[in-house]
Amino acid sequence: MKENLHFHNKLTNIKLLIYIFLSISLLTVDNRTNFSEKVRYYTSAIVSPIYYLSGVPLYIYESIDDYFSTKEVLQKSNKILNQKIIVQSAKLQELAFLREQNERLKKLLDPSALMKLKRMTIAEIIRVDLNPYKNQIMINKGSEDKIYMGQVAIDEKGLLGQISFVEKNKSIITLISDPGHALLATNTRTKKRVVISGTGDNQELKGLYVPINADIKEGDLLLTSGLDDIFPEGHMVGKILAVKMEKGIDFSEIQIIPAASLSGNKEVILLWE
Repeated sequence: MKENLHFHNKLTNIKLLIYIFLSISLLTVDNRTNFSEKVRYYTSAIVSPIYYLSGVPLYIYESIDDYFSTKEVLQKSNKILNQKIIVQSAKLQELAFLREQNERLKKLLDPSALMKLKRMTIAEIIRVDLNPYKNQIMINKGSEDKIYMGQVAIDEKGLLGQISFVEKNKSIITLISDPGHALLATNTRTKKRVVISGTGDNQELKGLYVPINADIKEGDLLLTSGLDDIFPEGHMVGKILAVKMEKGIDFSEIQIIPAASLSGNKEVILLWE
């Protein structure tokens, strides 16, 4: 038993000496030939593709996440910028009106009141009801948003209509093209007033009770007069498309193109007096 143990210890010592000798030899060879550098180089060449491939799923995930995050941010920024453009375009409608005011010899109104900006709110259209008997749109704001009956609605180009029905979270706007709607406008060229009515066609309005000898012609621009107690003064209504006269009839047939987009909007602007 003791002899076996002695033999085992002796064998272990011999292995240790061999390992030490091999270690010293490898260190010496590596010091002279840079053998370990070559091993690391070739090992790196083998492992690098594996390491790269292992990172591909994470790279793909991060790329997709960045794409959708960036897209969402851009969509929000684009929506905000579009709303700002709509509001600024609506304010520009008053330029023609202010130009007209400056040309008047008699100032019937205080110019400072005309320059005062109105409070505006943007609402989204959630339903459209356009037919020959009714031209209305529904928006996503109601009494909770302080919307009130008769409130004026415009878009970035001109007059749309007014609030005709209010609920808690939604309201209905009757468009100026509705056959039961009428307003009093001013011809910017002649300063004469024109009664304008809807036709049931959202692409066309008509002038009423215009004498055949009235100074009105194709291309004349029409603004709200502010004298009908419905719409404030100075908002673009439309442009004269045609003036037709028939024998035996005392009034001309006046066709008007609405300035506002009465059927293609996604948003409207509500004004507060």
